Amino acid sequence: MSDTVVTYQGQHVSVPKEVADFLERDRRRARAQYKQDQRHLSRINFETVLSSFGDAERVTENIALKNLQLETLREAVAGLNEREQKLISLRYDEELSMEEVGRQLGVSRMAISKRLRTLHRKLNRAVS
Repeated sequence: MSDTVVTYQGQHVSVPKEVADFLERDRRRARAQYKQDQRHLSRINFETVLSSFGDAERVTENIALKNLQLETLREAVAGLNEREQKLISLRYDEELSMEEVGRQLGVSRMAISKRLRTLHRKLNRAVS
């Protein structure tokens, strides 16, 4: 084994190569963790500043918009035919998989996927 000289707490120390490699990997890990922590902290500070600026007005506005969208979506779902409403209910209210919905309705999972895609487009147009 060959010894390698490293700087440890401001002093040059001779250590085996394996120890020097371990210390270098640990130093890199610590530096990467520090950088990640700094990015996280700066993001939190940025979000805090943004959220505190006009926060009450924005929250009220967002709640009003969300309620309006939900009401529009309820009306759009009420306008669907019975079969479409049943499909929506099985998939989202009862949280069944597409395969389970297909078994209940006697069609394939692929057919359920296509029907749901069509319904999503229809509902998106109604809400937009």
